[in-house]
Amino acid sequence: MTPERLRLISALSIVVLALGLGACHKTEGDTDGIKNAEEALEKALAPREVELITPEIRNENPSVQLVGEIRAYDIVTVSAEIAGKVDRVFVEVGDRVAKGAPLIEVDRETFAIYLAQSEANVEAAAADLALAEKDLERKRDLRSDETIPQATLDQAQAGFDLATARLAAAEASSSLAQRNYDRSVIRAPAAGAITERMVVAGQWADVGAGLLELALGGKVKIAARVPESWVGRFAGLEEFGFTVGTGSTVHTAQIYSLQPVVREASRSFEIVGTAPNDGTIRPGMFANVTLTSPETRATLWLPVSAVSTSDLPQVLMVANDEIVYRKVQIGRRDAGVIEIVSGLDEGEEVILDTSGLSRGLPVKIVG
Repeated sequence: MTPERLRLISALSIVVLALGLGACHKTEGDTDGIKNAEEALEKALAPREVELITPEIRNENPSVQLVGEIRAYDIVTVSAEIAGKVDRVFVEVGDRVAKGAPLIEVDRETFAIYLAQSEANVEAAAADLALAEKDLERKRDLRSDETIPQATLDQAQAGFDLATARLAAAEASSSLAQRNYDRSVIRAPAAGAITERMVVAGQWADVGAGLLELALGGKVKIAARVPESWVGRFAGLEEFGFTVGTGSTVHTAQIYSLQPVVREASRSFEIVGTAPNDGTIRPGMFANVTLTSPETRATLWLPVSAVSTSDLPQVLMVANDEIVYRKVQIGRRDAGVIEIVSGLDEGEEVILDTSGLSRGLPVKIVG
């Protein structure tokens, strides 16, 4: 006999004994109290009638609802390749830009002057080379007639070689000036959206200093944390559905990655998918993610009345004509029934209605 049952019998027995002793000094009408107490004791000791039920079995593809977040597919920090004062900023946070679109101008007028100067140096060097070439040709003719000594021809050759080298140097300087002039306009390295702006016109920009952040591409990532109980349910899973914010449009994400380990703190792991961005999805937004297992499984369902959820989820069962507890893990709810994820096997019987019942009470199975 269980401790709970013994305590109940002891309490009622004490009441009956007290009433019996009191009746020795009172009228016969007081015997009604003794009779009522005895009837209460008899009723308490009588087995409770209970009905048993087995779990409903559903062959389905289990799904789980999760709250996730939208992330940028890739983030690039746009920086300056030349140092100078920022003249203009063409974009704001949230703007979508095409590849090569101008984003920022850095000291463009100054670099235009450097370019013009270098081009003028190239023209001057080219003119010097042309003059040196003509002088060399004349000296060669004169030398062929032995009108001038060899040293004079050698000097003309050296002048030509020097003019050639100066033109090459001038052209290299001009190429660098052209490159810096082109770099004075910072352009988008790829199509995407501006997610952060760290610069204003008039600010000095150093080489390599971050000025803008650009979320690349027409895709976004959708990340959600999945309970560890779902670890074995992703074999063959290739995609999942999600909605954004309060919207009702269901988008489809292709599986990008599954975190290989379960985090101890949350007992969960991360799943990440990718989806095209139609312009309505922005990084940082919440997503309502629905994961559906590709593998059909037999799931167990019980009526809500058969599952006690006041503390740890549990069901009541009958063993040796008494009530025993069984802890279970519950899942989804659907129209008055609860999914039993673990703790109960197919065909096991549980008490249909747990209200007013506790461990150790005697029961009588009916129905």
